[in-house]
Amino acid sequence: MRTYYVDETGFTGEDLLAEDQPIFVQATNDFSNAEAHNFITSCFGGIGSAELKYSRLARSGRHHDKIIACIRALSTNPLRVGAWVAHKEYALMTLVVDWWMEPLAYRHGLNLYEDGGNHAMANMLYSCLEGFWSPAFRRKLLLHFQRMFRARTIERYDECRSFIEKEKQRVDGDREEILRYFSLSFMLLGHEHVTNVPERVLDIALTGLVQIGHTWNERHKGPWTVVHDQSSNMAKQKWIWDAYSAATLPEARFENPGTVAEFPMNVVQTRFGDSVQEKQLQICDVLAGACAAVLRPDRNSPDDVAYREKLLEAGIDSLIFAGLWPSTDVTPESLGRKGWDGNVALEWLTEKMHARRPIKP
Repeated sequence: MRTYYVDETGFTGEDLLAEDQPIFVQATNDFSNAEAHNFITSCFGGIGSAELKYSRLARSGRHHDKIIACIRALSTNPLRVGAWVAHKEYALMTLVVDWWMEPLAYRHGLNLYEDGGNHAMANMLYSCLEGFWSPAFRRKLLLHFQRMFRARTIERYDECRSFIEKEKQRVDGDREEILRYFSLSFMLLGHEHVTNVPERVLDIALTGLVQIGHTWNERHKGPWTVVHDQSSNMAKQKWIWDAYSAATLPEARFENPGTVAEFPMNVVQTRFGDSVQEKQLQICDVLAGACAAVLRPDRNSPDDVAYREKLLEAGIDSLIFAGLWPSTDVTPESLGRKGWDGNVALEWLTEKMHARRPIKP
């Protein structure tokens, strides 16, 4: 049976605004035990450690050359390895659109998932909040929504609403129009909507794992075993992943921009592995850390810039197959979503997942 491995870096749960970890990455490979052992021996021979960790390798810069050699070797065979990346602040904006604006649109007969309207909305709001205000204002606004969706209390709800309304009263024209997109749901959905959204709604780890699963399913139909690093927090949503990836789901195919979501994904087992024993997870850790390093916008010392340039020259960008990243694209054509309706797949999945949800005692 074929197996793919997954490990991550930058996971901060439902706190998507942690300043010290702005990037989240999940890396994956399908190497055999022998391949993983030989790969690590070839790239990291001489390092006296039972377990490779990117954080230790990169700490002083002493092993940057070995990390770069590792990335160069991986990039020669991108169908055996890959990474899903997320700009966490932008990811939070997409979640505000999905859980705060789309339900209101749906209630009033507007399908925001048609022609990529949800993506266009997230891109427009992310850019406009910076252009009409500042990155600091955008971050403060998103922080209020993050607090509201995490706590779900009337106090946090009122704080978020008050922040939006006070700023609306202070501005006019285009800026007032931008804030109306955020304020309408306070009037028409209310606090009850916030209390009824699913648990862990701001946790993006499952989103990445789903994309990784579809990517492997495109490359080979399985059946698959998935091994996730045991130190991750994926266990909290494992029942969702098990239901979504199950080999027993009926056949269906949804051609999405950039990927094909085909069911069943033929995952017959998902288990948590020990990265000391399963060296494939160590390779995932190194790749995830290197991707996060090359994508971080806040480290611009000469050494950091030179290191990122070498990682790019080694081909690290060829290993990133998908993610959540800011864009200025807002038209169906530029988004590649003309004539596409994401709601079709969502309704199918909602029906199938509801039938598989565990019954709480």
